[in-house]
Amino acid sequence: MKNNYMHQLYMGTVGDTKTLEQHFTRMAEQGWMIEKIGLFTHRYRAVEPCKKCFFVDLLPQITAFDYPENEDAQDYRSICEESGWDFIAANKQLHVFCADGENPAPMPIHTDNAIQAKIYLKACRKYELPWLLYALFMFWFSSPIGKGVELFLSNISLFMAIGYCFFLIGFIWTFGFVLRWYMRTRKSAKNDMPLPKVNYNLSKLRNKVFLVGIVVFLVCMITGIVLEIVGGMSLIILPMMLIPISAVGVGFWVRRQIDTKRRTRAANIGFFIIVIVVMELVLLGAMGVVVNGIISSPLHSDSLDNRPVLTLNDVGITDAPSSYNTRIKGTVAVPVDYEHWEINQQGSTRTQVYRSISSTLTRRLYDHCAEGLANDFDAIRSTTQEVIIFTSEEAAFWGAEEGMAQFYTGSNAAELLLMNGKTILRLTIEGEDMSLETVSQAVQKLWGDAFQTQ
Repeated sequence: MKNNYMHQLYMGTVGDTKTLEQHFTRMAEQGWMIEKIGLFTHRYRAVEPCKKCFFVDLLPQITAFDYPENEDAQDYRSICEESGWDFIAANKQLHVFCADGENPAPMPIHTDNAIQAKIYLKACRKYELPWLLYALFMFWFSSPIGKGVELFLSNISLFMAIGYCFFLIGFIWTFGFVLRWYMRTRKSAKNDMPLPKVNYNLSKLRNKVFLVGIVVFLVCMITGIVLEIVGGMSLIILPMMLIPISAVGVGFWVRRQIDTKRRTRAANIGFFIIVIVVMELVLLGAMGVVVNGIISSPLHSDSLDNRPVLTLNDVGITDAPSSYNTRIKGTVAVPVDYEHWEINQQGSTRTQVYRSISSTLTRRLYDHCAEGLANDFDAIRSTTQEVIIFTSEEAAFWGAEEGMAQFYTGSNAAELLLMNGKTILRLTIEGEDMSLETVSQAVQKLWGDAFQTQ
């Protein structure tokens, strides 16, 4: 008869190790016997419901660079089996044993509380705390949450920020538990006391919250990448996003190589270093290819379709542009986000258009652009006449509800920032013999075209 299996995801900490004894006991009573433990999963085999007593322990001699079936592991399992425990499964340091629950529990393996506490403290300090601190470091420096309104201009940043919020709930809870458990266990080691008790139900809930946060973060990240590609992101950037995924895949491959082939610890460390060096060289080469692809990619990357822009011809420059470019993006929060510029010897025009899904977000985008315009003015004050905040009548002259402008001395150039409804126009215009009336009519026409496409 074919065996039935069930898999469970598991994100427990070192402090949760002993709660697995209670969990495996309950699963056996429900007809599921633990058969294999992996890095993030447990596999159970269907059996007749039974009463079993489990013993879960850490073997400190085994490190991440040791072959898991080495002599230390075999000797340790032999000692436990001689004490009446049956070996079930292991994953590096973590070992699972069981005994018949109908009979008295076999002799405890650990009789010295201080030694056992020090084993768990060492595992936490060596493997768990560095990972949690690294995750905290990466979140602090890579989180998109602090980007402000620019967050809404990228699907990747927007969805990753949503994912980060879910991830943080479980991470903060887990990080706080680990720190508190570590301090309590240090006290146990100092006073020769048993390991501190961990509430089984709270442990199970915390691990589920942490796991759901990780899954939601990954789903949000993938969703953001897919939407960014669909929205017009250059596919040449995709290899840069595949780099961290490839690194994870290489990490799992290295782990499998260490776990399936007998080598010494020094040989495994050397193998790991060689793989890291080779991977770094490959990544540097891949980055070079991506950068060269970006540099050599055509200047005109996207078609405008029916998107309205301010062209050289609109402001009275009849010569064809010598250079032009279009950037089209758009997110779920700001569906319309594109930029187009044209240039020749007589002048240049640059058009940026934003249209968001809410008036509040439009206001924040407008304030952000206004701040950028003011900062540009401060940076080049010597060549700029002034920044003008339009009155209602002046804004209406340009066909907008609200706006501001920056005029440059020494050249016939201006930059306009205009808002009407949920649409924002940011225009830069420069040219010889351009009249204000011609530019105003072109901008008003642009507003009409913009609203017709809503």
